[in-house]
Amino acid sequence: MSLSTPRSRVGGFPLTPAAGGRREAPAPDQGPSPTRGSGPSPNNNPAPRPPKSSLPLAPTAPESAAPNSQPLIPLTIIDAPTQRFYACAIYVALIAWRLYDYLQVQENGAHASYFFKWAFIDAVYLFSLPQLRIPWLELSSEFVLAAFLVAVLGDWWLMFNIPLPFSSGLLAMLKLFFDKELAISEHNVKVSNILHNTSLIMGKQIINILPEGSAILNPERQPYCLGHGQSVATVPLYFNATVPIEVELARFDLETNAQEIVKLGRKEIKEISKLSTTCIEDGLVGTYQYELSLKKPGAYRLHKVLDEHKLEVQRLTHPTYVVPCPKAKVRKAETPTRCQGELSDLSLEVEGTAPLKIYYSRTINGRDRSFHFQSLQPDGFTSPLVNSQSATDLILADNPDFTWARPQLVPVGLNESMNYNGEWRYSVDQVHDAFGNKVSYEQAEEHDPKPKPKHLYQDFVVRKRPRATLKGCDLRNPIKVAKGKYTHLPIRIEPSSDTKDELPYTLSWQFSPIDTLSKSGDHGDVVEVKTFSTPYIGLRAQISEPGLYTLKTVSFDGCEGEIEEPSSCLLLNPLEPTLSMQAEPIPDTCAGNPIGLRVNMDLVGTPPFVVHYDVIRDGVPRQENVKINALRYQLNLEPQKEGYYEYRFRKLQDSVYTVSLPLTDEYHMEQHVKPAATAYFDHNAKSPGVYQACLDQPMKFDVGLLGDWPFNLEWELVHDGRRKAGSAKGIYANKFTIETAPFSVGGDYTLSLKSIQDKSGCKVFLGDSVKISVRRQKPRAAFGFLGNKRTTTVVESARVNLPLKLSGEGPWKVSYRNLNSTEGPKVRHAKSGNDFIEATEWGTYEITDVTDNLCPGTIDPKGNMFDLNWFPRPELSLVPTDSIGRTDKEHMFVKREICEGDVDGFEVALRGSPPYHVQYEVRSKPKSGSVSVARREFDAVLGKASIQMDTVKAGIYTYTFSALSDSLYNDDKRRSVPLTLEQTVNPKPSASFTKPGQTFKSCMSDEVEQSIPVKLEGKAPFYLELEIKHNSGSHPEIYRIPNIPSNTYDIRIPRQHLKLGTQQIRIRKVRDDRGCQLENNPDGSAVNFHLYDSPSIHPLEQRVDYCVGERIGYTLSGTPPFEIQYTFGGKRMKAKSQTTTFRRVAESPGEFTITSISDKASECRAAVNLSRTIHPMPAVRVSKGREIQVSIHEGTEVEIVFDFEGTPPFEFTYTRSTNAKKGQKSQVIETRHGVSEDYSKTVMASLEGTYEVVAIKDRYCAYSTGPIEGSDKSQARLVN
Repeated sequence: MSLSTPRSRVGGFPLTPAAGGRREAPAPDQGPSPTRGSGPSPNNNPAPRPPKSSLPLAPTAPESAAPNSQPLIPLTIIDAPTQRFYACAIYVALIAWRLYDYLQVQENGAHASYFFKWAFIDAVYLFSLPQLRIPWLELSSEFVLAAFLVAVLGDWWLMFNIPLPFSSGLLAMLKLFFDKELAISEHNVKVSNILHNTSLIMGKQIINILPEGSAILNPERQPYCLGHGQSVATVPLYFNATVPIEVELARFDLETNAQEIVKLGRKEIKEISKLSTTCIEDGLVGTYQYELSLKKPGAYRLHKVLDEHKLEVQRLTHPTYVVPCPKAKVRKAETPTRCQGELSDLSLEVEGTAPLKIYYSRTINGRDRSFHFQSLQPDGFTSPLVNSQSATDLILADNPDFTWARPQLVPVGLNESMNYNGEWRYSVDQVHDAFGNKVSYEQAEEHDPKPKPKHLYQDFVVRKRPRATLKGCDLRNPIKVAKGKYTHLPIRIEPSSDTKDELPYTLSWQFSPIDTLSKSGDHGDVVEVKTFSTPYIGLRAQISEPGLYTLKTVSFDGCEGEIEEPSSCLLLNPLEPTLSMQAEPIPDTCAGNPIGLRVNMDLVGTPPFVVHYDVIRDGVPRQENVKINALRYQLNLEPQKEGYYEYRFRKLQDSVYTVSLPLTDEYHMEQHVKPAATAYFDHNAKSPGVYQACLDQPMKFDVGLLGDWPFNLEWELVHDGRRKAGSAKGIYANKFTIETAPFSVGGDYTLSLKSIQDKSGCKVFLGDSVKISVRRQKPRAAFGFLGNKRTTTVVESARVNLPLKLSGEGPWKVSYRNLNSTEGPKVRHAKSGNDFIEATEWGTYEITDVTDNLCPGTIDPKGNMFDLNWFPRPELSLVPTDSIGRTDKEHMFVKREICEGDVDGFEVALRGSPPYHVQYEVRSKPKSGSVSVARREFDAVLGKASIQMDTVKAGIYTYTFSALSDSLYNDDKRRSVPLTLEQTVNPKPSASFTKPGQTFKSCMSDEVEQSIPVKLEGKAPFYLELEIKHNSGSHPEIYRIPNIPSNTYDIRIPRQHLKLGTQQIRIRKVRDDRGCQLENNPDGSAVNFHLYDSPSIHPLEQRVDYCVGERIGYTLSGTPPFEIQYTFGGKRMKAKSQTTTFRRVAESPGEFTITSISDKASECRAAVNLSRTIHPMPAVRVSKGREIQVSIHEGTEVEIVFDFEGTPPFEFTYTRSTNAKKGQKSQVIETRHGVSEDYSKTVMASLEGTYEVVAIKDRYCAYSTGPIEGSDKSQARLVN
């Protein structure tokens, strides 16, 4: 028995179920394999032997056990890994194809066909893949659907060219693989190979300059200073092409001018050597810098520099100055207070190398202003920085003198007038020395800035000078003060606005006693100077001595003020007042009885006087006083009532003193008084000063009588200078009433009591009187005007205020009545002269009576009546026209028939008060269908209104007006009668195309116009209008067809009414024999008519000269696809374009000519002749196209040869770059341009560097190794 060797599995994947369970077994009719086993040969005759035992074969699973899970392609044909590889390879190929189409979209523009194409391909692939049942690629339906949606989203992004942030990167990456375009030869070329042709610019020349060592200290000549926080000056020391082993500096002291040699130590030399190793290129030492630290002021220069060969290195010997930093301070003032107008008396100190400059600021009440002084130097000082001799010349002199650079102390005086009061500050901001070293003391704008040092500023407080004057006292108006009493000096001080009351002030004045004054009233020989100081203004000096006071000085906080006039004041001590009196009785001339006392007073003192005394009658005291303005006065004490009177004078007062009178008999008087008979008007408490009276009415007045009756009383009434006397005798009472006659004339009257006589028989003259004001007119009443007339018209039942015109004094009581009413008179209580009567009924109103607050009045006969009328109610009627006729029914009319859709209307006449509001009802009855009713309304402001009639649909229309209102009246249906108008509307004709929407085609070369059938409805003959509108958007054209005799017709449109392209033909208007017409028929639809012309081609650019590598583009008009025929290089070629653009890359020079074009729609070929010339790119060779290195000494020159290819003249650009070194990039030092009319040019060069051409151009084309300005390509076309 032979055992077969198991077949090894290919790949790392596990066996699929089908492959794992399948074994190879011999067929039943087939013996053992001849190539396997170790049995005997059949030619031998072996002896029989027992059979060998063998392992039993495993049962084979039937293939039909799971038919749905088996791959569609059996694994015996293609195994599972290979099927997976093929599936993935196909999808990768589809992705590459998709990206290629994306590049086509970039070139030709987005198109929906690409999107639908790839959406279909993705659907076929993704939904077919699960059907293959490839192991490990058995995708679920959910995953397939999600993958399809993602793929469609990607197709939408790519095929519609949606910009995304990574689109440019993807496009650049695809260009690396799909950078091929169709060339004129109709095969794909890689554009980058044409544009970036390195063979066009070849060769370079490298020039090396042999180095020379040098050293220089502070090449920029920067100044340095020590101090103000800077203890070390770091000065740069440059070495070029050398490594020093010894460096010496010469330092000149600024004070003594002594020279000192400073030698760098080993540590510094090692640091310099270490720095030199970092700048070695190609084995040569370059330029490097060492920071040298200097700690002493002085003038420094390089004294000696030795290299590693102990040879002295070339050095530049200009001096470097290290000086003390400039500084400044403010000398503190003795006192921080100044008076307005004084000088600041301040000085600054500036120290540093002269000439110096200082910046300081002056702040006045928060307002800042900057100043500066420059060229600050001591007297007789000279500096080479400001003379013709330079500082460099000093170091080259035999005996240089640097003492001019030592610090100088310069005082700066600030002595300016301080004319503004308030807070001042002087502050130092900056200081500069002669070398430009600057020290700034300005504070940074920080959240919490540090305070400025006190030596950098000075604060002042400037006081405003006070002004003093005397108020209320001068030589003409002295102050009078009681002897021994004090008074305040009446001074008024006006301090500055910023001076507080708490600030002290000092006042001084001159004083002369009253008995020492001169005859002119001035100070005499005796003059005293007195001062008064107080901590605040509220305190004032007190004075008591009589004499002359004159202000001399006033000062606030040390600031002398001004004394203004009046400045002198006289103080007097007047004598105390005295009173002497003499009294005598006042007798009655008739009866001889005393009626009072007459007191004669003599006064001494300062007027005015006030004498206070008590009056006692029957033990009851009463205080009285009398004011006296003179030194003599007579006082009459005449009581009105009988009794015993006692008078006691208590106190005397003048303008200065108040004294009590002694209790002596001189100031005490007694008397029994019996007054004579008298009479007076008995006024009550509420009696007015002037009594009011009415015309033609009397007045009554009560009179009080005093004495022993019976009385005889006389009086008189005075008016306009005329007197009318009256009297009454035998009055046995203490009261009497005087009644005047009625007053017939208005005006002012005076009723005076003339005399009275009592039982004693003595006649006493009286003086009491009353004033009477008699009205000059009686109150009057009349109606006022409304609109300049006493009549008005209002809305029915409206309330109206009828104006009243009333004269007199209110309030008034007005009686009136309505003559057209059965009601009785009414009363109106009016409060003003322009009151009103409220009326609600129409008619004539009459005023019957009027009374004011005192007197009855009269009625104006011309204005006693007022007419009130009502507006009429509104009415509506039809305006008569020829088209409206009457019917047998009342209030019903008929209108002439009209066509459906035509505009028609009628007018209604309105009477009343506009605006009007009309409501009506429209009842429509079509030929077929139900009746409809619509309610409408409108407003009108004129007497006529137009109403548009409904003609939209055919039928019978009835218009019924049911309601009317105007601005005054609302509708009253109980009084209105409906108005009806009826009209018949005929239907419109119609027309439509027999085949709406169909497209008719024709060419310009066709001689017979194509017919378009239409059908019409209505009453023949018809009139038809067609609208022809081109798709280009031009103005539509109208074509008219009159007298169409039947309801069907074939339209043939003449060629002159059609345009090239697609146009839409629409039925615009149709009219029948009734005169009815239909415009813009919605049922007629439209047809399209295409008129074709031959396609055309136009160049995108008008130029005829192109360069190799450029794209030649054309725009095509017609219907894609297009077929273009052209010639190039003597060959006829053919190309197709699926879009309206045609573009090819010029891969080689030659003549390119397009001869004809045709499109898909017209099938007409148009012959053209568009020729373009393609020129080769220019080329240049430097040093015959080779790289040459030349080493020269500084100062010598070498030739650089440029050879050109192309069409002269040539322009080229070449650069000089640093020679490339290992690990470093070459840097461009300079760029130069050249022009050559020949094919060769030689340029001389003497500077080190690498010379190579970067751009070349001839008459037509240009090429650059980098981007040319204004283009993103490395080649451009030249235009002469």
